[in-house]
Order: sequence, then structure tokens, then C-alpha cells
Amino acid sequence: MSSATRRRFLRLALGATVAAPLATSAGCSVLNGSSSNDSSSQGSSNGLEKSKITVGILTSQGSAGAKLAEKFGYFKQQGLDVTIKPITAGPQAIPALINGELDFTVINYVSFYQAIGAKTLDAKVVVDGDTANENSQMVVAKPDSGISSPKDLAGKKIGIQASKSAAELLVRAQLKDNDVDPNSVTYLPITFPNIPAAIASGQLDAGVEVEPYLTTAEQKQGLQPVMKIITGSTANMPNTGYIAMSKFINANPKTVAAFQRAMIPAQTDAADRSKISQVLPELSGVDQATAALLNLDTFPTSNNATQLQRVITLLQNYGGMTAQLNASDYLVPTPKV
Repeated sequence: MSSATRRRFLRLALGATVAAPLATSAGCSVLNGSSSNDSSSQGSSNGLEKSKITVGILTSQGSAGAKLAEKFGYFKQQGLDVTIKPITAGPQAIPALINGELDFTVINYVSFYQAIGAKTLDAKVVVDGDTANENSQMVVAKPDSGISSPKDLAGKKIGIQASKSAAELLVRAQLKDNDVDPNSVTYLPITFPNIPAAIASGQLDAGVEVEPYLTTAEQKQGLQPVMKIITGSTANMPNTGYIAMSKFINANPKTVAAFQRAMIPAQTDAADRSKISQVLPELSGVDQATAALLNLDTFPTSNNATQLQRVITLLQNYGGMTAQLNASDYLVPTPKV
């Protein structure tokens, strides 16, 4: 029995259930809360332009670094007093970022570069959050679906979170790589938490799942992976990052550098399962037993424009983006520690 099969067997055997995601109950506070830009948050004795900052996070692995930096005191070591606010989806944080309710926020890179290309956002990547791996994002289906390879998806209905989302673009790329017409599939915008039930009821033939929903879909609905979407041309695809408005970055360079320095050890900790497991249950809404089974992403400790350019290329090839963007123009270099 392969390690992957053993891992899948353990997930099914555990049968753990998923609690309601953290952001579902708390996400509205981001847009309705008080601004973090009051006078009491400006300046500090440690030389930072702004010591009190607010960071928006998602219920995903890409936000693990912020939770670890909070838990292990890395923010405080850099003189930062951080308030973390959960959000339901990265694009929903953009208005809060623009009006100053958030100083930094986690967002998926596809949504970020879509906004940059549309000129509706003037922001930059400050910290690279996570890089997807081939086991943490997959297309899943019922065991008796008859779907076992990319060619079997032709003519099928696939759940992809949202139209033109990263999930859709990655599926299109993999179908193209496997000589399957990407337009032969019907893409339905059903959110990750609701995809397993939609497959079980027959509304969908298959769907893209990410952790923790990938593991719980195997446990609760008995679904199984039928196609990898983080492989070949999309291998090690950057997933999410922490961004800030350009005007904030220009006005607060010491604060931004302090945030980056705090995140370096936190990102290192995220690669340690014994440490990340301490924040995954609260972050993802699963119990400790299920958190121990999740397939972990990779957590970069420095920004890499070459890697991020791949997301822009993905958007140009499969997302209809016509803007010619250079990733290095929308990236703050990681400071040396």
C-alpha cells in the first residue's frame, strides 16, 4: 500500500467531522468594524511609523503564518501590536484594505492580479503566503462516477468555487495539458464547502477541493481524487499572499519591513506539522484529529517574482487577462534578517 493510499485510508477511518469555519461567523466584522487608522495607532517608541496594525486572514493554510506569528510572539518581537480579523474571501477584503480598515490582508493571487489588471487596486505583495502542492488541491468525484482521468471529465459538470477562479484556471490548464478541450467541461460556481454535497446529490459530476474540505470530503461523502491540478505546467503554483496598499507601503516602510521580518520565522514554523497543527483547528474549523491529516502546502520565506509571474501567465492563458503585468512591479522584496 502506497503512502498516499495509507493516508487516504486513515482519513476515511477517522471519519472526523468539520466544525463551522471560523470566517463564516466572524467575516462580516472586517467591513463593519472600526478603522485601524485612528491616531492612537500611529507612531511608536520603537521607530515604526505605525505599531498597531490590522491583518485580514482567510480560513486557509495561506493564513497559517499570521496565526503562528501571533501565537509565538513574532509580531511582538518586531514591535507590532496586531489585530487579526477573519474574512470570508480575499476579494471581499479589498474594500476594507482600500479604506484603511485593514493594513494587510491575505488574498489568492488570481484575484489579486485580476484586480491589478483591471486597475481597481493599487497594492503589492508583501509576504508570499503559501504554494499549493499536488495533494492539497484536487478534483474529486464519487468512486462509481466513471471518472478516473482527465479525458473522462469531457462533458461533465465541475464545481470551481467561482467563475474565473484559480480552481477553474487550474482545471483548464490541466485539461489542455492532457489534450482535452477545456471548453468541453461545464464549470459551475459552487463554493468549496458546498461542493461535496453537490457531488453527492448529483448536481455536480466532480469538483475542485482544497484543504480542509478535501480531507473531509473523503471522510464524510466518500469522495476520491480523480485528477491532480497542481502538476506539470502548474506544479508548485503560488496560491495566496499578504498584500498592502502601495500608499501604505510608501508611508510605512519600517512597519512593512517589521511585518515581513515577523513572518519569516512564522512561515518556517508553518512547515513544521507539530507547530502548524496548533493553529489549524481554529483556522480551518476542523478538529485536532482531522487537522493532523490535512495535506500541507509549502510556505515560502521570501518573495519570488519569477514564481509569481506564473500566476499572471495562467491568467493570460486561461483567464482572459490581456494586461501585460510584471510581477516584480507589484512585489516588496523580502528584507534580510
